[in-house]
Amino acid sequence: MLLHSLVQHADSRQDAVPDYYQQRQAMWQIDLSSVDGTDPLIIDLRPAKGEEPRKITAPYTGRSGTNPPPFLLADSALYALGHPGLVKLPDGAKALSTNPKDITRAQERHAAYRDMVTSWCNEHPDLPQARTVAAWLDRRTPDHWPDGMDQGHLVAISVDGEWIHDLLQAQRWWAHKVKSAKSGKSGKSQEGICLVCGQMGSLLSTLPVPIKGLPNSGMNTQLICLNQPAHYRAGIKQLGATPVCVRCGTKATTALNALLADPQHHTRAGDSAIVWWTSNPTTETDMWTLDNPDPTEVAQLVDGINHPRQGRDALTALDDDAFHAVTLRVNTNRVIIADWITIPVPELQQRLGAWFADQQTWDGWNDTYVYWSVWRLALAGARWDKRKNKYIDTTVPTHLQADLAKVALHGTPPPAHVLPVLMQRIRADHHIDRPRIALLRLALTRTTTRHKELCVPQLNTESTEPGYVCGRIMAMLEAIQRKAMPKVNATITDKYLPTAVVSPRAVLTRLRLGARPHLRTIARKSEPAAWAMENRMREAFDLLDALPAHLNAEQQALFILGYEHQRAHSARAAAEAIKAREAGKELAGDQVADALPDATDDPSTTDNTLW
Repeated sequence: MLLHSLVQHADSRQDAVPDYYQQRQAMWQIDLSSVDGTDPLIIDLRPAKGEEPRKITAPYTGRSGTNPPPFLLADSALYALGHPGLVKLPDGAKALSTNPKDITRAQERHAAYRDMVTSWCNEHPDLPQARTVAAWLDRRTPDHWPDGMDQGHLVAISVDGEWIHDLLQAQRWWAHKVKSAKSGKSGKSQEGICLVCGQMGSLLSTLPVPIKGLPNSGMNTQLICLNQPAHYRAGIKQLGATPVCVRCGTKATTALNALLADPQHHTRAGDSAIVWWTSNPTTETDMWTLDNPDPTEVAQLVDGINHPRQGRDALTALDDDAFHAVTLRVNTNRVIIADWITIPVPELQQRLGAWFADQQTWDGWNDTYVYWSVWRLALAGARWDKRKNKYIDTTVPTHLQADLAKVALHGTPPPAHVLPVLMQRIRADHHIDRPRIALLRLALTRTTTRHKELCVPQLNTESTEPGYVCGRIMAMLEAIQRKAMPKVNATITDKYLPTAVVSPRAVLTRLRLGARPHLRTIARKSEPAAWAMENRMREAFDLLDALPAHLNAEQQALFILGYEHQRAHSARAAAEAIKAREAGKELAGDQVADALPDATDDPSTTDNTLW
């Protein structure tokens, strides 16, 4: 259960956040002196361009309604200083609002703030900091504010540089205040059995802390919110049908907010956020490799898939240390749990290893395997802008990044729409690169029950699968054109790929005839190279009884895979040819056919290429 796991995580954290506190960005600091009682020092904490924002752990809870209550000591300038807000002038500048409604609203909010802080000061008369804050409130009239301050900026109070809201007395007083407001109507708590811990205790009417840090989230985003008649069960609203005690509700929401604020335990995936943690906080989960894969660590994960833990060992591992991950989205201030998983950490490593093995691509030029992050694979499903030479990130299919992360964690096939969308993109924008090949390999490897021998990172020269062989032939014909015309602007792939993928017979037959003058051009420079390229192409044609007139969806994907495998193989031969030339050795085999016109040319510099 999600809440139960979050409570366990909260109990195991070394840096536990106080109840009803949360990481917030401080914009201004009001530093009071406990000695001479002079005017306070107002410190601007707003970050300069490129700087990290100043975060503090400050009081926070959900507030709404016509008269939302203040927070203790650390609150917005509207509450803490009675700031009426800024308005934009016709010339673009900003000035203090003179609207009577804004001024009245600011005065009312500040009065409520003063009442709360004064009440805390009065209950702690022996606390020097409380006496200093009370004296400052008595002599301050909210009539001027620093330049650049706005009513939404968080303002926190310190005495001699020490945050007052961090005092144990402030933490306890604030926790009691919120519990009294959240435990049923009129502060009267309802007793019952908590659904999370199974113990009798005071039950919450609503979760006390809203969830912050989610994409598109508002001020009061709730994990559980039943406030409309259509949501009720037997006429019971809010947490009446989901009994949660004060302790569990507070710890669960506080722990989730702490995870959302920690970059080591969450990642953004479009309009979703993926949060993860382990039963043992010291465990290295390697989850971050989904966002930024390190080749060395990924190689260890891939090697580990050959040594799985099964049966009782896996169950024991779940008891010893479990990995938890939840994918969250927001819909009208309600949190949607899009995915939830609990597995042993060794099983997580197995699944991540399989994920990278199923999407790895081969860099023939450097003779290395390449792995891609989840976000980069999702971006490969977007449209390609040829003029700007980049993907259009706003065209990534909805939820694709979160769906791919789910595929990695659950070890399942990608959604059914991934392969058709990817093929449509390739045919439409004529762009093929390694991330697209990796996404295509992943989709083929985990969805097709046939041709497993082709869903590998490198070339299979013996396959007779029509789509795969046609893709190889297309790459060979393109290589002949590039060999004969090194500075060609638009290759045959640029012109004919969309048609060749669907109807290879008509296109490849025509292109084979067009390759003859190119081979004669190559022969004038290097007859062995022309012979080797023609012989290799003939061998590929001989693998087929006849060129297929049409290819189905799966064969079209194999066409692209065969095209990539042949080009990667040629890049390896070209790299070896350059090394052989530098060593003064004679070229042979594929090295002759694939030797580049200029031994210093790296295929990564050519248009529409894979390397």
